[in-house]
Amino acid sequence: MLAGQKLWWHAGGALEKAYGEPEPFDVWWYPELKEGGIPNDDLEMQLIWLKALEEIGPQLRAADLAQYWLDHIGYNWDEYGLNKTNLRLGLLPPVSGYYNNWFKDCMGSPIRSEIWACIAPGMPKIAAKYAYEDSIVDHAGGESVFGELFNAAIESAAFVVSNPIQLLDIGASYVPPWSQTAKAITAARQAYTDDVDWKSARRRVLEATPHYNAQYSPINIGFQVIGWLYGTDFGDAICKAVNCGYDTDCTGATLGSYLGIVAGGAALPQKWTEPLGENISTNESWGGLNYTLVGRNPIPANLAELTERVCIQAKRVLTAHGVLNGDSILNVEIEDLYADESIHALWNASATHIEYPNSALGVIVDYINTPAVIPGENKELLVQLTNPHPKEQVVRYELYGHHGWETATQSGDVAIPASSKADVKLTIPVPTTAAVENTNPLFLVIIPQERPIQPAIPVVLLGSYRYLHSELYPANGLSDRELFDQVLEPEKISNTDLILTREGRPGQWRDLYARDNELPLQDIFSNAGVLYTRTYIWNPGNTIEAWIGAATNCPSKLWVNSQWALESFRYPLVRPNYGGNNETYAKMPLRSGWNEIVLKSVRGENTPTFVGYLMLSDANNLHAGLSSIGRTHTPWDK
Repeated sequence: MLAGQKLWWHAGGALEKAYGEPEPFDVWWYPELKEGGIPNDDLEMQLIWLKALEEIGPQLRAADLAQYWLDHIGYNWDEYGLNKTNLRLGLLPPVSGYYNNWFKDCMGSPIRSEIWACIAPGMPKIAAKYAYEDSIVDHAGGESVFGELFNAAIESAAFVVSNPIQLLDIGASYVPPWSQTAKAITAARQAYTDDVDWKSARRRVLEATPHYNAQYSPINIGFQVIGWLYGTDFGDAICKAVNCGYDTDCTGATLGSYLGIVAGGAALPQKWTEPLGENISTNESWGGLNYTLVGRNPIPANLAELTERVCIQAKRVLTAHGVLNGDSILNVEIEDLYADESIHALWNASATHIEYPNSALGVIVDYINTPAVIPGENKELLVQLTNPHPKEQVVRYELYGHHGWETATQSGDVAIPASSKADVKLTIPVPTTAAVENTNPLFLVIIPQERPIQPAIPVVLLGSYRYLHSELYPANGLSDRELFDQVLEPEKISNTDLILTREGRPGQWRDLYARDNELPLQDIFSNAGVLYTRTYIWNPGNTIEAWIGAATNCPSKLWVNSQWALESFRYPLVRPNYGGNNETYAKMPLRSGWNEIVLKSVRGENTPTFVGYLMLSDANNLHAGLSSIGRTHTPWDK
């Protein structure tokens, strides 16, 4: 069974077609064939998770996986890159997957579910809990968490159940009924019950969970279900899932995994499996993966090795969870395959809680909405202390700040009843702009009376991005095209040497802080006209070739250090990732020291509410986020 599943990790990549095409495809065979399959990030990342499980053990948690992200995964697509920037800024999961992540409802984690099913075969609750730890690293608070729970549960249960309707019932029990993922699954299943064709079922899924982003996970989960229910045989099922379109490597590969587990490798049609071979291809040659083929514990090179290593870890995991009867016998009751309250608790788990378990005293730090702070304001935190002991514990807490954050230092005492919890509310005064950096670490020390002191807990606060915005220049009857072409006073620079001063650009400017990549200008830019935004970037090293994006839903122009970078006269749908496109993103040098970026945005009458993001990444390093450049100050901040 395991070998059959791994073949379809390869097949999904081979069947992948262009992302985001709105109409169904007409693909009934591999559009491209390569020995070993086409390298695919969805498989590669699961090879990394196998490596992590081997090295960390069955106690593997999200914080462990975060380290493997930074060590081994070079990709920066969408949520991958945003999550890695958060990790580099010092955040831990789940906050790393929640904060500043437009893509937390996308397919990056549902496609990584198979490894968890294979190390917990016939035990979907165990598989789902590992899948949850995986998904919150880069999708916390999003629909994608539910998608990975759904897939992992079905794939794990498929080792002991073969009926697709029963497997769908089991999978659905792992998804909150109020979620968009549940709506998409229900729409696909109801269409099948109503005996409409698969293309009509596709339309119903799109109507139930509409979204313009091709990687939106509820839609793609619905397409998986369509392929499964409407497929007349193995190849037909895969192709119908793929022909629904959108994120086809994900839908085809996941459905192939379902079917591969149920059928087993020997029962899979030779027509589909033979072209793929046994070897595993990766993208390490150009940096998609790093440090995985040599050194300690390289990833598997072929399906036989992969299968053997997964089987070893499955026995290890099942033993650790106490579900093996003897050496290798697993007793499974059908009712135990369905989700229980322990799974339901994951549905509402906070995406802003970071847990620091300890046998002496459990600590949870709640960032309450965001870890980002604005100078001069207060930041509220909630610390939850759990006493696991049979008598009351009196605890002293001390929060320490430094490097301009000394005013955050505070302390107090709290009594925690036996086997109970207590909450401590912290109000942190944020210092002036000059003291606020990208990353601002504070340290929380918990001191139980007459017990060993626990290690200090990092509390990482991120500085908001520093901007200035112009006054709104009203349309006054001019068209958006006329406004776009018109040179207004912020563009009229008499001396470029002065752009690093507050008065260096003509016009009236006001301070603005953005807690994440989105520009909070909706209230300011509520009418037709032109608005300018400027920000200053501190590059502490040598000149960087940056990939800078004006991801706005309106016509825009952008300048870097007074040099024209890009312009686009369209009202596009925004997709604010690091990679962007050649129309609204451009390669520009960021010199050592201070740099100015100016964005001109134009809105005509009766146009959508403004949405805009300023995106910066490394043009020469797979569009990695630039976590080391300063974005919280201006040259004149003191």
